[in-house]
Amino acid sequence: MSLRELLTINAREHLAVYALATLANFLPSVPQYLAVNTALELGITPKGSTASLITQYGSSTGLFLDFLRSGLIFQGVIAVLVLGLVGSTSSRRGWRWQYALTGMLVSLYLAYHLGGKFLNALGWIGVLDSSSVNVSGVYADLFWFGLGTTVCYLLVILVLRKSYGKLALGRPEEKRLGTTEIL
Repeated sequence: MSLRELLTINAREHLAVYALATLANFLPSVPQYLAVNTALELGITPKGSTASLITQYGSSTGLFLDFLRSGLIFQGVIAVLVLGLVGSTSSRRGWRWQYALTGMLVSLYLAYHLGGKFLNALGWIGVLDSSSVNVSGVYADLFWFGLGTTVCYLLVILVLRKSYGKLALGRPEEKRLGTTEIL
């Protein structure tokens, strides 16, 4: 199967998975950015790579570059996973378990990444709360954006299921001869 034919198999569903995953990654980044920015305004310094970027480029540019870098890394990983999903359809035999396993990898990675973002944002809100800052607005934003993230994640799972169903209808399983059938 050529690359062009491979990319056209369920292209709409695979692009929808990529777009929904991108949106699901962006939504919890908004309250996380607000919480970290508020912490920086109060003089609370972050740890790790964010601290080195802030030291090198200043607080607003460093924070933006940190979020941009983590977003681009996510985009790269999810693109590779979706391309793996596309590639799993090229197999003539055993494509069902390959597609299902790759779909599970996409959903597991997405769930793990989004859960980590949510917990990270909660951690920053806790830091702000312990510094006697009113966090009700950021906290409310986190839960509203978290609700949007959850909807996007569920839509990713539904689109993956729809894509599998379309493939199963379009590629019926090869008929295998059983021991009781006449050759």
